[in-house]
Amino acid sequence: MNVKDNGIKLLTLLLIAVISFLIFLMRMYLRWVLVMVAASVTYGTLSCLISVRKLYFLSAASSHGALLAVVAAIPLSVTLGTIGEYYWAILIGLALTYGVGYMISKGGDPDVSTAVFVSMEASASVVAMYLVLTRYSVFTDLWAIILGDPLLTTWPDVYYILTIATITALTIILTFREQVCIGLERDCATLSRINVGFYDWITYTLLGIATIALIRVVGFVLEHVLLLLPATIANSVCKSSGETLMLSVSVSLIASLTGLYLALLIDQSPSGITGLILFFTYLITMLIRR
Repeated sequence: MNVKDNGIKLLTLLLIAVISFLIFLMRMYLRWVLVMVAASVTYGTLSCLISVRKLYFLSAASSHGALLAVVAAIPLSVTLGTIGEYYWAILIGLALTYGVGYMISKGGDPDVSTAVFVSMEASASVVAMYLVLTRYSVFTDLWAIILGDPLLTTWPDVYYILTIATITALTIILTFREQVCIGLERDCATLSRINVGFYDWITYTLLGIATIALIRVVGFVLEHVLLLLPATIANSVCKSSGETLMLSVSVSLIASLTGLYLALLIDQSPSGITGLILFFTYLITMLIRR
């Protein structure tokens, strides 16, 4: 075992120790800690999935789709009343994500397909927000969707987010080997009898559901950051995909908990502080590599 492998294991153990210490410091704020842990595990694993599948373009589409889905779900749930906001949001968000995936599967350029959908989603989001602001009294919800505020979550929200985090993490871990193979060489994976279409469906579904479920926690503005930076940081340090997944989750966890702790100390946005911590962590890793 070389020095770098030992260093990565030591770094991971150190991160786990720091995470445990931060949880101990904030034990009186269990609800907020659980929300941030669930969000960081979700984004840490999703970030790694996006990285190995080289789907960076899709993170933009999924974030914009989540914004449109959550905002459009408000008038639909009030007007129709058949199912709740969460379920409307998931249905709309998945339809949008599958739409992007369908265009790509039919030979469309990923960047062009994403640009088309992002432009539509951004325009529709503005229309939906204007409708909600002028006809429905839900100003706080809209601010939470755009900026993110985990401190507004209730215990039912915590259970919902923990469920999404568990499903997302387990699914990615159990299918990670196949996802790496598809990301490395799609044609080779097909020849190896890997059901590429099925794993594409898993990827789009996880992205759609997770971004919708957590948009109120981290906010639309920072979802791009949290989807991309954890794995980017891990890739700059690790050699293997397994190490990258482990370190991506660890970095996401420590950034989220540190962000929450500092936000409580200085009365700031937890998601904003978390995003800055991830950004400066990336800068530090780049400087060390040089």
